[in-house]
Amino acid sequence: MSTVGGTAVAEDVWRAQSTWSQAADRSRAAIGRARAATLGCSVAAAVLGVAASQLMGPSPGSGRALSFLALLAAGAAPLAARGAAPDRVREWTRLRSVSEELKSQTYVYLAKVAHYRDPAHRDAELLRRTETVLDEAGHLTSVVREFTPVDRPLPPVTDAAGYLGARLLGQLDGYYRPKAAEMARRARRVDRWGVALAALSVVLGAAAGAFAAEQAAAWIPVVATISASVVSHGASARYVTLHVEYSRTAGELERVLRWWRQLAPATDADADRLAERTEHVVSVQNEGWMAKWTAE
Repeated sequence: MSTVGGTAVAEDVWRAQSTWSQAADRSRAAIGRARAATLGCSVAAAVLGVAASQLMGPSPGSGRALSFLALLAAGAAPLAARGAAPDRVREWTRLRSVSEELKSQTYVYLAKVAHYRDPAHRDAELLRRTETVLDEAGHLTSVVREFTPVDRPLPPVTDAAGYLGARLLGQLDGYYRPKAAEMARRARRVDRWGVALAALSVVLGAAAGAFAAEQAAAWIPVVATISASVVSHGASARYVTLHVEYSRTAGELERVLRWWRQLAPATDADADRLAERTEHVVSVQNEGWMAKWTAE
């Protein structure tokens, strides 16, 4: 059992946080798979449907087989979409919210700042805040019980300097900056697919008009359907919005970092303010994107 800057109480909270984090990760992965499957089924239904109509004359057997597969894909799409239904999204956001709150309280506790500065009441305060968080999410306890706590040491934090390195810089360099870059790449990828599909639709339209190619014309609505599905997938994943939010949060954490480094020397009140500002920035970002996910 780790004892770096903490007690058995912090160990227990840290172990509990790992189970909520695992549950949130599994829930998020399931939502991602459901959205990808919905996109795949929608595209397959459109492509197979047109291919079936064009093969029905020269090869009736192949046409009927493709028609069957197209109908199968069309029927599977709404079933796959149930995995990303609003109730699943709400469950995931709540799991992540609890995980992040337990993590926040653990870091501030280990730093011995803000509401954990008094050594006589630190443990009781951590227990009180943890119990409040877990009580509010009691309906998800059965989900979390499926997971075994990960055996990991407490964060190496014993004071404000340790908090700065492990928490603020950890969030800034280890999460928000990389996530902002990742969301930007994904948004660009969706945009490129949209442009490519639009160009393909133009080419098909030109071929159909210039050469009276009915087979080419039949694929125009298919390309339009695929384009709409890709754009809808990107919108549901909220790549652009998340890029903006992650970038904004990284900028706010950078401002907190600059403020701290300008202090000479830092007082206890400054250390309290460091933790309060950092956790406020992180919590506002978490609450903001979770509220938007749930609403959408």
